[in-house]
Amino acid sequence: MYNPAQTDLVYINFDPSLGHEIQKRRPGLVVSKTIFNQLTGFCLICPITSTQRAFGTYITIEQPRQIKGEVVTHLIRSMDFEKRKLQFVEKCDPVTWARVIATIDQFI
Repeated sequence: MYNPAQTDLVYINFDPSLGHEIQKRRPGLVVSKTIFNQLTGFCLICPITSTQRAFGTYITIEQPRQIKGEVVTHLIRSMDFEKRKLQFVEKCDPVTWARVIATIDQFI
């Protein structure tokens, strides 16, 4: 079984969701520490959207490879990664990662 690591870019199913929450199977960025994920079976994930918004909690992926878009830091979710069929794609670049963590630090 794959254990997600911090900075992994993954695909995961965000459904079911309510209201203005992000929906469907889409990319996300694992922000929780690897040991937390391993011990709990959950991981904290920020969804990634292709919609560009001029808002400070949307962080553009700087060095896209397979996954492109904006990390939506204000929609961080704790998710059961096995039940939601998380699939590893690639690692996040260091510049984007630093911006994501600095943004989350402003509101947590």
